[in-house]
Amino acid sequence: MTKIEAMQRINGRLGSVMLHENNTFWSACGRYGGDEGWWLKIPLASFKSDIHIILNRDSSKVFLHLKIRAREILSPAMKFRCTDQMAEMFIPAANMRRLGDVLPGGSKHGLTKNIVAEYRF
Repeated sequence: MTKIEAMQRINGRLGSVMLHENNTFWSACGRYGGDEGWWLKIPLASFKSDIHIILNRDSSKVFLHLKIRAREILSPAMKFRCTDQMAEMFIPAANMRRLGDVLPGGSKHGLTKNIVAEYRF
């Protein structure tokens, strides 16, 4: 699954083009240290608008669509570790129903409430 394919599938299901290159962030499941999960870098300025996140896991043939509403996180720099005006998150894949950033320096912000849908491919 690619970012473009996933966006097309989600937009098709939604019946409109809600996800596009500028508001959608993609991460494929990979290794970070001893954990498997998703690494995301999102510009801090992006949190002023709706953000869509696609977490892809080829090994289980599934991807998740998450949505963070505009201004839902008023101070992303206080919630996530930041480098060069980018919010950095690592979300372990061990439990896909309990998604949360685990990077040191962040607030361990959870994203489970932001899950829109799970797709199989």
